[in-house]
Amino acid sequence: MPPLRAGIIGLAWIAANPPDPAPAVALGVRHPYSHAAAYDQLPDTEVVAICDVLPHAREAFVARWATRWPRLRAYDDYRRMLADADLDLLSICTPDHLHADMVVAACEAGVKGIVLEKPLATTIRDADRIMAAAERHGVRLSVEHTRRWVYEYQAMRRLIREGAIGRLARINATLNGERAMLFRNGTHLIDLITFFADSDPVWVMAALDEDFDAYPPRYAGDGGRDPKTDPGALGIIAFANGVRAVYQGSQGTQAQTSLEVIGEQGWIHAGIASHDFRVYLPGPDGPYDIVSRSLPRHATTRGGVLGAVGEMVDLITVGGETLSPAHEARRGVEIMLGFLQSHRRDGARVYMPVQDE
Repeated sequence: MPPLRAGIIGLAWIAANPPDPAPAVALGVRHPYSHAAAYDQLPDTEVVAICDVLPHAREAFVARWATRWPRLRAYDDYRRMLADADLDLLSICTPDHLHADMVVAACEAGVKGIVLEKPLATTIRDADRIMAAAERHGVRLSVEHTRRWVYEYQAMRRLIREGAIGRLARINATLNGERAMLFRNGTHLIDLITFFADSDPVWVMAALDEDFDAYPPRYAGDGGRDPKTDPGALGIIAFANGVRAVYQGSQGTQAQTSLEVIGEQGWIHAGIASHDFRVYLPGPDGPYDIVSRSLPRHATTRGGVLGAVGEMVDLITVGGETLSPAHEARRGVEIMLGFLQSHRRDGARVYMPVQDE
C-alpha cells in the first residue's frame, strides 16, 4: 500500500518541532513530541500538506521538513488544503476554540482519521458538532490527551482496576504555575481524573483564582496564548461510582504538576512533571507502616504523540478503538464549563449534563 497522505493544520511547536536527540547516537531519538516528528517515525505516512495563517510558520515548517517530504505543499486556508490534498489522515493543532469547523470540514472532505489536539472543544455545542460529524461520515477521531499513550498511566489504571489499592475513593490533581490555564493545560489533568475515576461525572463545584472573579460562565480565552484569558481554578468533581476528585490549578504559584489516586488500602502518586511514579501500601506493622515502591518503568516502541498518531494509522488500516475517544474528552469539556458556571454561582453545585451559557 502507498503511504497514507497526511496533513497538519496549525504549525506551532506541538505540530512542527523536530525530535530531540538521544544522549547517544546509537539510541536514535527520544519519543517525538510533535506531530511532524511522529509522522517522521512512521514510514507508512507521508505529510503532503500543511496549513497555517501565519507565513513565517509555514516557511519555518517547509525549511525544517521539506527534505523529508519533498511533495509537501503549504496552504494559508485549510478549506483549500482539504479540497486539494486528498488526505487520509489529519492532525489539527490549532487554538482551542477553533477545532469544530475544521473537524467538520475534514469529515466532509473524506479524511479517514483525525488526531485532534486537546481540548476537544470549548463549548458543548462545538463538542457535539465534532462528534456528530465524525459519526455521520465514519471518521476515526482521537483527542490528543498525551498521557493516555504513556506506559505509566496505563499501568496505573490497570492497578486501580485490579484492586491493588482497594476501592478507589479520591483523586487529587495539582497544576500550578504561570501556565495553569484551565482549558489550555488543565484539560490534561481533568482528563486524567476522568480516566482514573472511570465513571460519569455527576456534579462539580469550583472557585476561580482571585484575578478571575469576573470571568463569565463560558470560555472567554484566546485559544491558549495569554494566561490572563484562561483561568486557574480550584474545583471538586463527584462521580457516579462515589469517587470524588479535587482539581487545584493556580497561576499565582510555583510551577508543579502531580496527581494522586487514593484507595481504601493504598495510593499511587504520579509526579507528572518529574515523571516519578510510586505505589504506597500498608506494611506488616499496621496501617501507619507504609511501604512504597516505584512503579516499574518499561521502554515502549511508541508513546505520547507518536502513540497517538501511530494508533490512528492502525485505526485506519486495521481497525480497533482509540485510547482517547471523543466522548470521554467531552466529559472534560463539561467539567471545565461546569467549573466556570459554579464560580459565577458563588461555588454552588452544577449538575450534569452541563449546557452552554
